[in-house]
Amino acid sequence: MQDRKFERPIAELRLRFICAEANKTPFVRACTDLFVLLCCDAATETAYLADICELASSIVSTNVGFSLRLSGFDHKLLTLASYFLELLFSFRDEDTEKMPSSIKPGRFEACLEVLLRGYANSGLRASSFATDIRLMSIMPTHWSASSKAASLKDVTLPAFKSVVRGLLESVSIEALFAGNVTAVDAKDAEGLIVKTLNPIRLDDPISIHEPKKLVLKVPNKVVGNIITIPTRDPNESNTAIEVYLQFGWDDLEARVMIDLLVHILYEPLFDQLRTKEQIGYDVSVGARWTHGVLGMSFKVTTSSCSAEEVTGRLDRFLVEFRPDLLNMENEVFREHVIGLAKNKLHMYNSLEEECGTLWGEIIESRYDWEAHRDEAVYLKSVTKDEVTAAYDKWLFPTEVSGEMRERQRLVVHVIGSGEGPSSSGHPELDSEVIDAEVENQIRAFHEAAGSNAWQAEALSE
Repeated sequence: MQDRKFERPIAELRLRFICAEANKTPFVRACTDLFVLLCCDAATETAYLADICELASSIVSTNVGFSLRLSGFDHKLLTLASYFLELLFSFRDEDTEKMPSSIKPGRFEACLEVLLRGYANSGLRASSFATDIRLMSIMPTHWSASSKAASLKDVTLPAFKSVVRGLLESVSIEALFAGNVTAVDAKDAEGLIVKTLNPIRLDDPISIHEPKKLVLKVPNKVVGNIITIPTRDPNESNTAIEVYLQFGWDDLEARVMIDLLVHILYEPLFDQLRTKEQIGYDVSVGARWTHGVLGMSFKVTTSSCSAEEVTGRLDRFLVEFRPDLLNMENEVFREHVIGLAKNKLHMYNSLEEECGTLWGEIIESRYDWEAHRDEAVYLKSVTKDEVTAAYDKWLFPTEVSGEMRERQRLVVHVIGSGEGPSSSGHPELDSEVIDAEVENQIRAFHEAAGSNAWQAEALSE
């Protein structure tokens, strides 16, 4: 995509490597993490020199393989891309007893230690731990840091090399090349990629079988679907609550309605629970898009209230807010609609920001380059009655009779160990068994959900 807006001599090249064998087990995902870390370590000197010349680079592991991002002055961008491609695919050599020549002696053990330390420090904050538990609950192949660390116990170099060679045997690549580039430059980039990857099997992005990204249907219940875990850090005094409501498959109407509800709810929720009642110092609501499944999360981090109290207060807020929504003046409602439309139509401030939006469409396998424009257009026809109906269908917790009704709701409580109400209900578990307890409760949730997973013919994610 040629830049005709910012008119700067810079470009962005983003490559998404989809490996057919990726993410099948915690060990495969952990080996992918280690592979990426080794490549980053080997490229430190080159990346530093490139950075001085304003050429940035990064490699990250993903649930379908790994991604490479290069950005900066376009003159030498493909030279840097050639270096990284050769480094990444030097691991396809058949000798499983030693590292490629690009990896210095002793770096395997050093990077393994760094990776294991990172796994051990994962989820120490209560709020991030709650989010991890939510994702592991609804996505069976979202492996925990502890399971990945356990899989690397006594890992050998031949075992690691075997997994990485398996990843690189069958690869599909999706690329975005944008900025001060032309169609000729794009062809040069394509030729560079194909030349570097031969003679391995290079599959078409559409034909390759991507690793499964299963999303379970949250059981429809009045109560239940509650996971309660102590914080991993015994000195963490805060308690985190995340209430996730699952709605269904992505479509334009539902996506716009959820965004508008979040826009309407965000300030009143924060003002009531954070400012006036001071229930928690971090109070938020946000839309969730999980491999094509739409939802919404309410998140509270508190040091003054119990998890049960906060969960109940969130439900009461949804009951109390409904009259405000019903009685909202048309002028105020239109302000919300216009404000959201402006957010969706805002001008990009940089090439990086524009590429980030386009890249999001690629990694989500949606490829809707005008999604924000289409959403803004649809907003013009949305009425307050439609928003109220969506609120009642997805969020309102009670029936007309006043009894609690069934919702596809998952509640995660990560309870801190501080003094006061916030530690109420804190499970008395040794730190060594917390990860095992998390896996037990998530397994119980998976059993309750059974084989009920979201299926879609149009989306691969």
